[in-house]
Amino acid sequence: INALLLTSKSYKPGICYQISDKGKDLLKFVSKEEKKIVEVLAYKEGTTELLEPSWDGNFYWMQAPSGFRRKSTITDTEAISYVSSAYIPLCLRYGGRPTMSNSHKAHTSGFGAIDTIRDKGLDEVITLNSVSLIVAEYIPFGSNQIVQLNNTIGSNERVQGGYISSVLDERSSETTVEMTSELTSVDILDYTPTNHINFEAEIRYPEDPGVVQIETFGISLNAEGTCFYGMQVEAVMNKVKDKISLDYLSRILVDVQRDSSRIVDSMVSQRQRDLLDEIFCGDTANRNKINLIIANDISPHLTAEEYMDKGKYENELKQIIGDTKAAYDISERDTLVFGASGLLLCGPYARSHEPLLCAYLQFVTLDIFLQNYFGRLWVLKEDLDKTEIIVSCIGIDP
Repeated sequence: INALLLTSKSYKPGICYQISDKGKDLLKFVSKEEKKIVEVLAYKEGTTELLEPSWDGNFYWMQAPSGFRRKSTITDTEAISYVSSAYIPLCLRYGGRPTMSNSHKAHTSGFGAIDTIRDKGLDEVITLNSVSLIVAEYIPFGSNQIVQLNNTIGSNERVQGGYISSVLDERSSETTVEMTSELTSVDILDYTPTNHINFEAEIRYPEDPGVVQIETFGISLNAEGTCFYGMQVEAVMNKVKDKISLDYLSRILVDVQRDSSRIVDSMVSQRQRDLLDEIFCGDTANRNKINLIIANDISPHLTAEEYMDKGKYENELKQIIGDTKAAYDISERDTLVFGASGLLLCGPYARSHEPLLCAYLQFVTLDIFLQNYFGRLWVLKEDLDKTEIIVSCIGIDP
């Protein structure tokens, strides 16, 4: 396969792939059954009319020259049943009570619960035990924003927390307000008036029929702007605590990325929301974040070099941390793997490295934000250049 690196109009890097001459020769040895799977996707049913993908601003469509088209499901998120508890690394805590555990509810994800995974033949090449997920991002914060946030969620009140919604009350003079059931329950753990706040957030969003998701986040926000969203995986489908496959974790991470945006967007100020919307060109809900996966054990336990095999092990790791960059054996039993969109640290002493990893995440999240900031800056410069050309032609008779 040939790869071509290029940049989009929004200055985002991309890769185009093309089959090479050697690849064409290898296609001669592909079985008819495997070719048929591709043909079902690439051709209009019952014909040899090639379909081409197109984007209408909301969805991808597969279109044929004859006018036929069907909606693509490539962007649909597969849902699985799981139970999680709030998790915040000890290095981010400043007193307060421990996070609550949902381990007593772990059985609910296995008895009668279902998933919407289309590929039923998942190969569980790598599994993890006692998994903690941390997703981090940078949002412009400051002491004033932390003070406002503490006031918004009632940190200073005698009865703290409550339900949070991003819905604006446009009829504040009336005695009732109607909204959907998509609410977030917030429970304060610890805070300082101007520097940080740690709290639990229980997500109560509707799911597909039969899908059971008990989703509780531990969220840590600070005046420097780094936001941490953490959860301890108690159970996934019929697996309780241990032997969690990376296929399942990749789907949970999609949920965490999406739901964490919805939670924090309902808590930050309107000015912060407008700023994020400007930086990410209106696609704030899908802004990129960094993942940190910590596990007490990994199976099979191999050396770092063996995981980077450019084969089945490395492909498994790419599901949760993106394109793998490097792997290190930091001790005889602890392994650290770096990826384009996250890190994986496995071993019995992995959690002792949390302070260093959280500090590293602060720099990475800021770097991600600055990349988007400068990309938006170049787009703005192009718009200004076009405007200058239009203004300079004002005296010309059209």
